[in-house]
Amino acid sequence: MNTRLIILAGGSGVLGQAIAKHFQPSGCDVVILTRTPKPRADGVRETAWDGETLGDWARELEGADAVINLAGRSVDCRYHARNRRIILESRLKPTRVVGVAISQCKHPPCAK
Repeated sequence: MNTRLIILAGGSGVLGQAIAKHFQPSGCDVVILTRTPKPRADGVRETAWDGETLGDWARELEGADAVINLAGRSVDCRYHARNRRIILESRLKPTRVVGVAISQCKHPPCAK
């Protein structure tokens, strides 16, 4: 049986940790793309990314089974025009760069 690879872009928050905790014990390799990677003892790997530019992190997507994009500013704030713009941009930029990275994969996620 092949090990499944799950990529969590922006997965260092509460939701990302819950998803990692769900998949990792079932034998999946879980990689979290985060601005501040830290070593972990639970087998989940964290890789540096900025959510805006292509980098070494893009190699992690090669042959992945799933990419889950959780990147973005918290919505736990006041909803005035500036915060709404920041929230929107904080989700659009990572989505675009993940899309570009996937488009450049020889074996894109879920193409098995």
